[in-house]
Amino acid sequence: MLKTADVVIIGGGAIGTSLLYHLTAKGLRNVVLLEKGLLCAGSTGDSAAIVRQHYSNEVGIHLVRKSVEIFQNFPDMFDGAEVFHNVGWYFLVPPEAADIFNNNMARLKRLGVRTWEVSVADAAEALPGLNMEGIGCVAFEPDSGYANPHGMASAFAAKAKSNGAQIYLQTPARDIKLNNGRVSAVVTDQGEISTPVVVNAAGPWAKSVGRWVGLDLPLEITRESEVVARIPADLPPMRHAVSNMVDRTYWRPEQRGMLLVGVGHPKENELTDPDHYSRDVSRDFVEDITRRLTHRLPAMGQALFVKGWSGLYTVTPDWNMILDKSPDVEGLYLAVGGSGHSFKISPAIGLCMAELIADGAAGTVDITPLQGARFTEETHLSSTYGGNRA
Repeated sequence: MLKTADVVIIGGGAIGTSLLYHLTAKGLRNVVLLEKGLLCAGSTGDSAAIVRQHYSNEVGIHLVRKSVEIFQNFPDMFDGAEVFHNVGWYFLVPPEAADIFNNNMARLKRLGVRTWEVSVADAAEALPGLNMEGIGCVAFEPDSGYANPHGMASAFAAKAKSNGAQIYLQTPARDIKLNNGRVSAVVTDQGEISTPVVVNAAGPWAKSVGRWVGLDLPLEITRESEVVARIPADLPPMRHAVSNMVDRTYWRPEQRGMLLVGVGHPKENELTDPDHYSRDVSRDFVEDITRRLTHRLPAMGQALFVKGWSGLYTVTPDWNMILDKSPDVEGLYLAVGGSGHSFKISPAIGLCMAELIADGAAGTVDITPLQGARFTEETHLSSTYGGNRA
């Protein structure tokens, strides 16, 4: 193990690997990533990985637009790695949300997102078996879809290693040492790494990492479940990703005629301990998702659920990330609080955090609205659709 590093990243998920790559792309070579398990062993590996651009604040829109650009160019950037499925994305909205939908669509178009409203009938033609009842508006994004979390993180990590970075798997960080209020080293079971810069990208364990240096980060951990169903043989393939605000569900294609399905927000949060929670899907969840899904897609009543799992969200009070340099601990950077959104914007997060660390400020996207001080200054980012929906 290296004894010294210019930067140490704690966390080997989408954000940590993206940042590692982007630091090396900026010319830093003596950089280290520490992961307590294997890559994508936390929230990233459990992600539904839907990539949509319908955000309701400008910083989120800019981040996801840049991420989609990176996803689209991924094979050229990462030795032919194909991780993005550009299948298009539909957003189903109830009639009572029409005004805010229209306002947000205008914002998205103004900021350069390729999106437009389609009729409910056109959506039903594109989404076989769709029950049109209760749908007031539909948005379509041709440049969106879904991605492969393991493939993306692995490609970031491999390119970073070829650029000179070091990745230590099954090597948990145990502590961060300070010297006169600034970062001086990271402690692991294999020894200490002296470093002036540490990035907390530890996902559900970010709050615990913060406590090592006296920070009480405003993060909660929630348990989230998803299932995969086999599409009945007599139903046409489900080709598109969908977010369904009407029934609060989402779905996207999986391999071999499968459909990944989950329950969206707003909903009651199930707070949990990241070290002690059930990864199983409950019977209540299966019954609930079956009812919601078959109401919107009646033909899926004959579907067979073949697997399911429960993963974790790391949630901030306004359901937007903290991307910041710590004002309290010199040399500590924060990329925490994904709130269920971080996978789709992780390519841009890694780039912007690399700019913040290497250049002193993020130039690609202005991420100052995501500073942690917004929670003490009561300047939370608002959400167009309300509740815990960014």
